[in-house]
Amino acid sequence: MRERLSKLSPLGWRLVTATVAFSTCVALLATALQLYYDYRNDLQDIESTFQQVDQTHLPTIAHALWSTNRQEVQVAIDGLARLPDVQHVTVQENGKTWAQAGRLPTSQTQSRDFALTFVHRGNLQTIGNLTVAIDMEGVYQRLINRFWVIFVTNSIKAFIVAGFMLWLFHVLVTRHLKRIAAFASRLGAENLHEHLDLARPPRPHTAPDEFDLLLQAFGRMQATLASSLNALRDSEARFRVMFEQAAVGVAQIHTETGKFLRVNQKYCDITGYSQDELRQLNVQAVTQFDDMQVDREWLRLLKIGSVREYALEQRYLRKDGSLVWIHLTVSPMWLAGGPLNSHIAVVQDVSRRKHAEAEIHQLNAELEQRVADRTAQLVAMNREAESFSYSVSHDLRTPLRAIDGFCQVLSEDYGKSLDDVGNKHLSRVRAAAQRMGMLIDDLLQLALIARAEINFTPIDLSALAEEVAAGLREQIVFRSTTFAIQPGLDIKGDLSMLRIVLENLLGNAAKYSSKSAQPQVELGSVLQDGRSVFFVRDNGAGFDMAFVGKLFGAFQRLHRSEDYPGTGIGLATVKRIVNRHGGEVWAEGRLGEGAVFYFTFGAHGRSNNEKLRRVV
Repeated sequence: MRERLSKLSPLGWRLVTATVAFSTCVALLATALQLYYDYRNDLQDIESTFQQVDQTHLPTIAHALWSTNRQEVQVAIDGLARLPDVQHVTVQENGKTWAQAGRLPTSQTQSRDFALTFVHRGNLQTIGNLTVAIDMEGVYQRLINRFWVIFVTNSIKAFIVAGFMLWLFHVLVTRHLKRIAAFASRLGAENLHEHLDLARPPRPHTAPDEFDLLLQAFGRMQATLASSLNALRDSEARFRVMFEQAAVGVAQIHTETGKFLRVNQKYCDITGYSQDELRQLNVQAVTQFDDMQVDREWLRLLKIGSVREYALEQRYLRKDGSLVWIHLTVSPMWLAGGPLNSHIAVVQDVSRRKHAEAEIHQLNAELEQRVADRTAQLVAMNREAESFSYSVSHDLRTPLRAIDGFCQVLSEDYGKSLDDVGNKHLSRVRAAAQRMGMLIDDLLQLALIARAEINFTPIDLSALAEEVAAGLREQIVFRSTTFAIQPGLDIKGDLSMLRIVLENLLGNAAKYSSKSAQPQVELGSVLQDGRSVFFVRDNGAGFDMAFVGKLFGAFQRLHRSEDYPGTGIGLATVKRIVNRHGGEVWAEGRLGEGAVFYFTFGAHGRSNNEKLRRVV
């Protein structure tokens, strides 16, 4: 019996204890209520006894006392003494005991006095006193006896119910819980596919109870655990392959001691140690002493959470004593708020890059020196070229002025002595000298533009074009030319250079359209690919697009000088100025249908209107 009881589960014993305690409390409460009810009944019986004395026995005793019949009085009070719970009866006359019956009263009694009266000659007279004492000990004893009967009976019932509940709980719950606990305790990665069986009879037509739901939940949990375990094994296998075969060195390092916990083969190749040798060392043993303090400071920031990871370049000391430059990336392996156990160090050999950088630095230094030397040479050459240009200008202008002057003197003084052919020759010599002077001026201007400093200022290109057009209209050949200039063309550039651009482009357009019936020259702007493109259009002679590449070269002309005079330097000057402003220039045209010259400016030359359009 003891063995069986000892095999009962603690949960069952707690259930029995709780049931017995609760049943005992209920039994005590029920017993108290029952005893209270019985006590009230006993008190009502005592009150009934007193009423019976008052209504039935009192007249008889009063008559006997009036008659002084002691025997009759004694017989009457003896009858009262035999009533239930009546302990003692006393008849007194004038304060003296006249008769009494029963046992002497104790402390646990309840007494009541009755006045003995008799009607004599129509007058009611009190002739004595009757005292009846009720014994309360019997009442209390009956209550005690009833208490034990009720309490024992209810306790027996409670123990019987508790025992039945214990057995029923063991059959329905406890033994299954023990089986589930035993199954869960031996459940492991190797037997996740084992089925949990509670050895219960099949119940095909009964709705599933809690244990059926628990078995289903266990099955789903085992399937989930098995799937998660397989995924974890696959992940671990992939991690192991990636760790071992990574193209960079990877090491797991204890954060506090710096000891190597795990390294891959690439890390061993970089440091020159084997895996077993590295496990006996710490990271300080392979770090160059000069770089160690920086690494420690970054690791301190990593441990306090100031950085999530860090990367730096430092030197490792190989086993053979040589130094190797590495790029180190360190990441923590601990969770937020968890213990600082270890971290991962990813190491890449960057020695070749470091050597290449050193060579590049050396080459850059040499190149900078060469550039400085070459710049100094170019500055000297430019100075010489500038000096040569001025010298050429001065030396060539003097004989040209002399030729032109002497030819003018010959024409004025001796022109009448010369025939028409001689005068024509003098005119050709003067024209050639003047054309040579213009060519020298254009060449000097082209050379100066290449060296002049650009001063970017806001320019109203439309107003500047109006000034240039007004100057052209003063020439007789261009008085019939119509100039159409788009207003509001604002740019930033060098005022003097842009005046040269417009003088050349508008002058060429007016010149090559001067032989048209209605010469027209137009300056405008269009938006192409998000930038402003300016154009100068005419309806003049035009050109063959096959030779468009020659337009902007120096001394390159597509028309005869006899038809359209010029030096061939103007468009080359335009291209150089536009290029120095960061822009482009190009042309389109057809023979006999006119030409269009397009030009743009770089970021410095963009107008406010264009920038506004780009923002919008």
